[in-house]
Amino acid sequence: MTDPDYAAQQLRVIRSLMERATIYRAISAPTALVAGLLSLGGFALAYYVKHAREHPLTQTEFLIVWLVILALTSFTNLVFLWRGSVQRKEPFFSSGMKCALANLAPVLLIAAVLTFLVHRPIHLAIIWITLYGLALLATQHFAPRSLIILGITFLFTGTIFLVTWKHLFMPPGHGEPSSLVVSGLMAATFGGFHLAYAAAVWAWGEDRDESVPLTNGR
Repeated sequence: MTDPDYAAQQLRVIRSLMERATIYRAISAPTALVAGLLSLGGFALAYYVKHAREHPLTQTEFLIVWLVILALTSFTNLVFLWRGSVQRKEPFFSSGMKCALANLAPVLLIAAVLTFLVHRPIHLAIIWITLYGLALLATQHFAPRSLIILGITFLFTGTIFLVTWKHLFMPPGHGEPSSLVVSGLMAATFGGFHLAYAAAVWAWGEDRDESVPLTNGR
């Protein structure tokens, strides 16, 4: 494929993604609801364990709980994406999907590596919050405005926690926050932010002017 042909194909992909920005948000809202509820469930589990056996989740248990929540949320998102592709009568791994995955891959790879290199729950939480914000912002060329605002919120929150977590979450005389406190932080961000996002999307409906087609995309 020549360079002009490749450029034209990329423009068609970008145009298609921009024209479907509101579709991507309509899919994201139910996923955000599930993610928010599962995150609150993760905190509830951490709270129950803390009071049932009188000590919080271990570092390994904390990691397992939140990786399970990630897996369930990812599976839910795949189901919604698959349903959307069926409704539009398009292949699941379309050119748009491949473009989105290419944009997300670097941030997701870094997050995966750090997850298995870092063991302290508070550090993991801050890494996840910050990199999730970066992952959402990596879709800014074809995502709706609401999703970009969500990404900025996560990135800003993670950056603030990176600087201030010792002052905000470290109790006097303790080495670091307990996994229950960190689970509360995860519930407030991944739970609260996602629930607020889903509620806002459903309350305001689709913004018809969010997709800006490229006039020279054909």
